[in-house]
Amino acid sequence: MSRPDHEYVLGTHDVERDRLALQHALWLDEVRHAWRAAGITRGSRVLDLGCGPGLSIDSLLAEVGPEGRVAGLEISPDYVAQAKELAQRHGRRRPGHETDIRTFDLTGAPLPADMRGQFDATWCRWVCMWVNDPAAIVAAARDALVPGGRAVFHEYVCYETYALHPHGPRTREFVQRAAKSYATEGGNPNIGRELPTLLSDAGMEVTSVRPIARTARPSEPLWNWPAGFIRTYGPRLADMGYADATWVAELLAEVEGAAALGDDGGAFFLAPTVLEVVATKR
Repeated sequence: MSRPDHEYVLGTHDVERDRLALQHALWLDEVRHAWRAAGITRGSRVLDLGCGPGLSIDSLLAEVGPEGRVAGLEISPDYVAQAKELAQRHGRRRPGHETDIRTFDLTGAPLPADMRGQFDATWCRWVCMWVNDPAAIVAAARDALVPGGRAVFHEYVCYETYALHPHGPRTREFVQRAAKSYATEGGNPNIGRELPTLLSDAGMEVTSVRPIARTARPSEPLWNWPAGFIRTYGPRLADMGYADATWVAELLAEVEGAAALGDDGGAFFLAPTVLEVVATKR
């Protein structure tokens, strides 16, 4: 999730923020399914663990209504500032209704004392994959909940399904090199495989496990999610020494070539498989 200076591997610049906004919009239906599974509704109190620039917080505010509460913890000060601004635009300016969003390293310290046992649900998406201590994220989710509260996670469970079909050799190499870079940074793109055990070990009851597999053709908006990540992270791999400029150019040409052929060309992306895990605090 972070570098020692609290900077994301992917950065917090405008291009990355735009990519995250597109990602959130394209996954919002699945996200709402997860929130329903966690019992999030009007009046719910929800903590977003690793809230980024506040996109989920903004959507959660609409879900819980003015009688609910949404809070967020995020390691990047830049993203905290963006999340606070977004929450203010949602209208949470009235005294007593401010959205509590804090700069906080979830793997560096226990959950703040004033957040313990205060929430009906926690939400965490694509955070555990970036950290070297996902058990700390699970512990924070457990500690934030009231008894009977639910934690819901979205994490990859089979990153290797990320592929461009029927012909995508550079994309296949991209997935392999990206996974290697995550591991070098201390992360695990397949952390979803471990989440049920981590939650059980933390004393929670796993109540739901659901795989999410999605495909996208060139004409579909979802195409720009896997393609957009390649456009962003392909050059980043070169910056980190996992590739050279020639390979990146071939990778991008492969993706853009498939898009140019259109649906009649038969190309489609298979997204990396996500696991939705819901657990209840005993």
